[in-house]
This record gives sequence, C-alpha cells and structure tokens, in this order.
Amino acid sequence: MAEKQLTADAKNMLGDPKTALRLMAVPMFVSLMVAQVNTFVDTFWCSSLGTVALAAVGIVTSFYLILSGIGSGIGIGISASVAAKVATRRKEEADNIASVSIKFMFVIGLLCIPIMLLIADPVLMAVGGTDTYDDGKAYGLPYYLGAPIIILQGIFAGILRGEGASRRSMVMMVTAAVLNIILDPLFTFVFDWGICGLSWATVTSAAASLLLFLYWYYVKPETTYIDLHVKSARMEKHVLKDFLSVGVPKAVESDIMAAVNFVLNYFVVFCWGSYGYAVYATSWKYVDLMLVPSVALAGALVPIAAAAFSKHDFPKMRFSYGYAMAWTLIITAVIAAVLYVFMDYAAIIFTYSEGSIAMRADIIHVTKIFLIIGVLFSAINISSSLLQAMRMANNSMWSTFARNILLIFVFGATCTISPDAMWWGFVLCEIVGLVIMCGWAEIGYKMRLKEYKHHSETNA
Repeated sequence: MAEKQLTADAKNMLGDPKTALRLMAVPMFVSLMVAQVNTFVDTFWCSSLGTVALAAVGIVTSFYLILSGIGSGIGIGISASVAAKVATRRKEEADNIASVSIKFMFVIGLLCIPIMLLIADPVLMAVGGTDTYDDGKAYGLPYYLGAPIIILQGIFAGILRGEGASRRSMVMMVTAAVLNIILDPLFTFVFDWGICGLSWATVTSAAASLLLFLYWYYVKPETTYIDLHVKSARMEKHVLKDFLSVGVPKAVESDIMAAVNFVLNYFVVFCWGSYGYAVYATSWKYVDLMLVPSVALAGALVPIAAAAFSKHDFPKMRFSYGYAMAWTLIITAVIAAVLYVFMDYAAIIFTYSEGSIAMRADIIHVTKIFLIIGVLFSAINISSSLLQAMRMANNSMWSTFARNILLIFVFGATCTISPDAMWWGFVLCEIVGLVIMCGWAEIGYKMRLKEYKHHSETNA
C-alpha cells in the first residue's frame, strides 16, 4: 500500500507562517464567532425568563466551562503532538496519538458524569443560594449527562487542527452553533422545557456535529492525513504522556479559571446580590466576543509553532509568535473601541424585556471597564500558546494559577467596598498576569534556543 501523502491543509500548516496563520486562524475565527453569537442567542432567550434565570445560567456556565476546558485543553495538547509528528513525517505515531486520545478522553468523559452529579448541588447552593438553585439545577443536568460529548468536541477539533484541517474544524463547530440557535427556542418554548431547554439544545447540537468528524475519518478517510484505529489502539504510557504533557496543564489552566469563577461569583453575589451577578455575567459576554480573534490566533499558533519547534526552526517560531501577537492586539483594541462607542445600543440585546431592562445602565458601565481586561487577556492567550508549543505548558499553567489566586484575594478584599472596586481590581490582576505570562514566553523561548544551540555544539 502506497504511503499516504500530506494533504493540502497539512502542507499549508508547514509552509509560510503568515499564510499558515491566516489559513488556520480565519476558519477558527469564523467558528468561534458563530459559537459566540450562539451564546448571545442563549442569553437573549434566557433574558426573557428574568434576572434570576440569567444569574442561574451564569453560575452553571462555570460547570460547562470546566467540561469544555478539559476537552479544549487536551485538544491543544493533541494538536501540538500531532502537528509535531506530521512535521517530521512520523505518520504512524500521529495516527496512534489521535486514536488513543479519543478512547482515553471518552472514558474520562464518562467518569465526569457521576462527579458532576455529586458536586453540582452543593456548589449551586453555596454560590447562588436558594434564589438560583432550582433554575441552576434544571439548567445544569443536561451538561452533566452530556459530559462525554462536550469533551469529545474539543478532542476532535484538536485532531483536525493537528493535521492543519482548521476549515473542517470550523464546519464542525459552526454546525453545532447553528443547530443550537435553531433548537434553543424550539426546546425552550415550543416543547415548553423551560430553562433546561437551552442546555439540552447545546448538548444535542454538539452530538450532531461530532457525526461530521466520524464521516470524514471513517467514511471518507482518503480526504484526511490521519487514519484512526480507535478500537485497536492501546493506551500505552508513552503515547498518553505525549499529548497529556501539554494537554493536562492546558486543561488545568482552563479549569482553574472556571473553578475560580465559583469563588468570584460568591463575592459578586455577596457584594451585589443575584441582580449584580446577572449584570456581571451578562457584561462578560461582550468580553468573550472581543476575545474571539485572540483565541483563534492562539489556537492556530500552537500547531504551527509546535511543528516549527519539532524541526528546530526557531526563527519561524519567533516570527509566528510576534505576528500573532501584533494582529491580536490590533484587532482586539479595535473591537474594544467600537464596543465602547456603541455600548448603549449593544446592551439592548440583553435588556429588551421588562424583567431585564433595569440592568441596562449597569451593564453598560461594567462592560466599559471589562473592555480593558479583554485587551490584556488577548495578549495572555498568545503567550500561553507559545509556551504550549515549546512543551512548557506547566509554566503557562502556574502563571494562570498565580493570576487567579491574586484575583480571589482582590475580590475578597474589595467586595466589602463596592462593585467598582472589584472591577478595577480585576483590571490590576490582568496587568500583573500579562507581565508574568509574556515574561515566561520570552524566557522560555530563549531557554529552548540555548538548549538547542548547546545540544548542537555538543554533537558537532
């Protein structure tokens, strides 16, 4: 049997870094933007159910983010590992990593179901109290039961990005988002499932999108570079270590932020009640929107830089990092400026009903402060991706840990003063986090370059 040739997507990933970043980041941007519109639609429908429902959704979303953080975090590790193998033409190893990762993470997803069911109720009661408990419990159940689906979505996307197939990853994610937009009002209002209809729509849409991945790799395998053999794949230690060494720190990094949200939520509720938390959670939606370009560029940077790192092409890795950082800051700053100018109109999306219109002025005020955080966090994303590509994900994880511990102390100290004190403390923490993460990226690059030069001189 003839050796399988690189696909056009894989060749693009290994080619000119400008072209590679554009071809991989643009599809990711489109899919993330559609997904972000999807969250706006979720909140739009939810706002008609009142501020308590909005607060409940905001609290339970942290559970969803933990599950999706596991999938996307390990997916980042898979994309880095697969890309490195593709770059050095070790196809069998790339096939094995992809196959083992699916089997292993499906098992992890199954284990998450009882864990989520066990811890959800006490956390909901502790964070939101009796006001949001009933809505939170109803909204969260579909997410807990659908844990394997939510996790596998990130794993499948990581495999696709690892072989440069960012456009297919886009198709998969856009399919899920569009289906979710359609199913939201159907499940919530037509079927009269109430608030849990929103989360059932998300899980059902995600499950449907996974069928596309299975079609490409099992029905049309000639169109992909990676070949899957999940059934026969053996979960050997060295294979697991290959993608988990990057994936676990990244997943922990994502889940640190999601877990810390529970603590921050408590302080917000303590300071401003369920109304204040609804304002806080809704305002953050706009930050999520402005972060889409940086998340797309960061996701594209990991496999490109990892492939360059595996071939010891440090100039390409350095250029890719700088190029991604520059465009991230430019695009995010422009979005922040536009939102600042038009925030009076943008806030109407979530404050159109009688139950939410009273929040409009506060949402406008809080969001304008949060826009500063969005610009800072966008740069943190890019520096974190470089560290992951260089197999220094632990440094990124500890940087995130330090920033979030500082955030907990700041929120705890300022929640007795005023909401604004918390928001400006948040800005200060992100400035510190930016200095730490960018500093680690710079030190890490120089360290890896020095190691390579030393190794080359020793073996000369």
